[in-house]
Amino acid sequence: MKRTAFVLFLALVVALSFGCSKKKEAAQTEETSQVTKLAGKTSPLMDPVSKEDLDPMSTPYSYELDNVVYYFTSAENMEAFKANPQKYIAELQGAGQ
Repeated sequence: MKRTAFVLFLALVVALSFGCSKKKEAAQTEETSQVTKLAGKTSPLMDPVSKEDLDPMSTPYSYELDNVVYYFTSAENMEAFKANPQKYIAELQGAGQ
């Protein structure tokens, strides 16, 4: 009886751990989707200065402007964007059409 209860307990722990990882993955996908929205459109996530595709989870360079988070491949690109954000936003909007 104790052995059966122990096996059922282990099965429950394993099942719960798989369920939790799926929820975390879904939350990360939703977060990434929200981050990539720009001017009502979904565009590939890229550095607005260099136009390089990037993973927001792997870069330390980000800047939020008007509730949109922009990610960069380098500190230099982030500073260039901060100096003239409207130039790069216009380029992104033009590229997304």
